[in-house]
Amino acid sequence: RIRTSLGWSPEALVIGTVGRVVREKGYLEYFDMAQRVAQVEPRARFLVVGLFEPEQSDAVDPFALARAHGIEDRCHILQGRDDMPALYSAMDVFVLASHREGLSKSLLEATAMARAAVTCDIRGCREIVTDGTTGLLVPMRDSEALAESVLSLLQDDDLRRQIGVAGRQRIVEKYTESRVAERVMEIYTALVSRRT
Repeated sequence: RIRTSLGWSPEALVIGTVGRVVREKGYLEYFDMAQRVAQVEPRARFLVVGLFEPEQSDAVDPFALARAHGIEDRCHILQGRDDMPALYSAMDVFVLASHREGLSKSLLEATAMARAAVTCDIRGCREIVTDGTTGLLVPMRDSEALAESVLSLLQDDDLRRQIGVAGRQRIVEKYTESRVAERVMEIYTALVSRRT
């Protein structure tokens, strides 16, 4: 439904990102990656779902970035959406090119939706993604490595599905609300036992 509403055919390969539209979320690298991927893969389409914060000192203009990288005819930039599960399911590959993260909500959500993820090898993202198994990790600020990893997933349907399924399984095992609550209780129980 989302792909149809955006005017994309079922054959399109959609690379999406979700997050605050600021420099530290890796938008410069995302659009540089998009340009590189578009030169190789004619079916590639790009979906940006952003929270716009123009008052931030590192805010970026994704529309200008899409134009500057020559992909404006292949890119949709959305904001203020409340249909995130549908948007994630419209993606083939999820990219998070952040320079720093805690435990990324968008990476957790995309991985839970069995989207193959490419993200930076930084704290937080490394906790969610096991490189080569539940996603792909690339060096921070390396748009060439980002493009190579994205292309490797776009060009191998089986690998993309396998990584998506493994990623979802990891989320189910480690990051559901009930599992996180269990782990917190285990920590509190261990701390209380030490004091007695």
